[in-house]
Amino acid sequence: MQRQDKNIKKRARSLIDAAIHELENEANSGRFPRDKWESIARTGIFERVVSSDIDKRESVLSTLYGLERLGEICKDSGLSFSVATHLASTITALNKFGSQELKHEFMESLVKGRLIGAHAISEPQAGSDALSMTTTAREEGDDYVLNGHKAFVTNGSIADVIVVYAKTSDSSTADCVSAFLVDTKTQGVRLGKEMEKVGLHTSPLCELTLEECRVPKANMIGRHGAGFFVLSHVMQREILFAFMLNVGEMKRRLDRCVSYVNSRHQFDSPIGSFQSVSNRIADMKIRYELSRQWLYHVAEKMIDNKDITSEVAIAKVFVSENALATSVDALHIHGGYGYVASNGFGEEVCNALSGPIYSGTNDIQRGRIAAMLGVATQSKKRSDSNQIRVPNVKKAPKVAEHFESEAVFDYQHPDVQSFVQKALGSEKLNKRETAVKLYYAVRDKIAYMVFNTDISEKGLRASSIVKAGIGFCLHKAILYAATCHSQGIECRIVANRVNNHISTPELQDLVGGEVFLHWYNEVKIDGKWLKVSPVFNSLLCKLYGLETLEFDGFSDALAQPYSDGGTMNYIGEPIRFEQPNYQQLIDLVDAHHPNMVTESGTVPQARKPTSSNENRSIL
Repeated sequence: MQRQDKNIKKRARSLIDAAIHELENEANSGRFPRDKWESIARTGIFERVVSSDIDKRESVLSTLYGLERLGEICKDSGLSFSVATHLASTITALNKFGSQELKHEFMESLVKGRLIGAHAISEPQAGSDALSMTTTAREEGDDYVLNGHKAFVTNGSIADVIVVYAKTSDSSTADCVSAFLVDTKTQGVRLGKEMEKVGLHTSPLCELTLEECRVPKANMIGRHGAGFFVLSHVMQREILFAFMLNVGEMKRRLDRCVSYVNSRHQFDSPIGSFQSVSNRIADMKIRYELSRQWLYHVAEKMIDNKDITSEVAIAKVFVSENALATSVDALHIHGGYGYVASNGFGEEVCNALSGPIYSGTNDIQRGRIAAMLGVATQSKKRSDSNQIRVPNVKKAPKVAEHFESEAVFDYQHPDVQSFVQKALGSEKLNKRETAVKLYYAVRDKIAYMVFNTDISEKGLRASSIVKAGIGFCLHKAILYAATCHSQGIECRIVANRVNNHISTPELQDLVGGEVFLHWYNEVKIDGKWLKVSPVFNSLLCKLYGLETLEFDGFSDALAQPYSDGGTMNYIGEPIRFEQPNYQQLIDLVDAHHPNMVTESGTVPQARKPTSSNENRSIL
């Protein structure tokens, strides 16, 4: 741990410790403890996510260190879970995707704990299958009118605002859902009776009914159709927040058991001297340490803007099952006393039972992990007939290891020179700045060529790209290489095998889980090869009006709008083409990359180099 991180940890834990006297008491009789909630809010735990006074690293780590400490000292797991839900579902969603007007109206009260937030996703007949939701939002003038029935809304009965996910189109594609911030005092909002649960008693759970609920358009979070992007971003944070609390609880549980086995004597010896007991203690320690280390590993990748889709799914399964196992071990270690209700071990088991269920069941997470490894899975075809679709899964394409060296695409062609001059203008730029500016110019140019769409002015649905069976990553890679070479910047083209282009399960379903090739570039700046952002990441952010990360010299990804990382699930090592032959690349795409091939069997808008520059246009 770096010295800076140690200081962050010390400050974060000390802020939580300021409320230790209010929080270390046992949970109350099943009612949400508003006084403890206010004590937690006063520690500033909600503010760390949105603070502009600290950098991203400190924001993420201080939040997680604080939650870990909260899990250690707060014996009310229901309250802790409500904290994680409020932090992820509402504060995170609003901070990342909300308009400045929405933030101005609600954020201060949310981070101060004066308002309590929730989100409504699941429905009585649509749990894990979120695309089957029936809650709708129809556009009327300056409003959206929401109708539907939501189930399992954590914090629902105490919520002042709820982020509601509703269909804004009749399709069953990933861009059919939008997110709305709904004030629970709005006419047409009806919160149901609190549900009795076997655990997490102080975290209220209820149903939500919306009947002609009129919500201003300004209350949409993110762009129209971007609901699943918002949700994926939020759920990844919810998993980190909620299960870091579990890690703290595992530490408290372990410390209590160690103290007990040293003080409890049987057969004239402390029971810790019996191997059957000490082994349980050792297993608890192993589960705690590995869970903690994995969550901070995920956090580091998130801070570095890496794709954490797989890592979060692993964390969800691993930590939730370890938390449950340690709760059972603690009960067994205490024997008959563990089974006595007043000692709280039975309640801890019931609390931990929820972990494998909420935030995406562990069965769903395991399926996601398998799919990202390239395992073929069956899924239902979304149609009125509900027929079972046999997935069209292809074997990984055989990629040529080497191409004969030939001159890269003709970067001296007048069209290329003219394009570069217009893109760069008269501004004096260094190599890095030149590469960045060319990247944006090439991306916009190729998007217009392939789709006849100016993406600076119009939205372009990702699902439309997939359904049309077209793409443009190779075009971008080729033209970008040409423009870079024209400026004396070394640039090579890279091919990766991927099992999806966009990593949410809903969008994986659109591409059928097939294996494709994805093309991008690497440029050499200051003697180091740097990966240029995959095109879909920045494109989707722009299309959906989502905030992008700063383009800091070719990070692994510009910004995936739902997890701050790359969207590609790469399979195997990339193939690099230092001096590719354009025609061979086209042939390779035609053979192995069907989602980029038009009905005519050629790459959209592809132009083949000829021996003469006369009477030909390549742009």
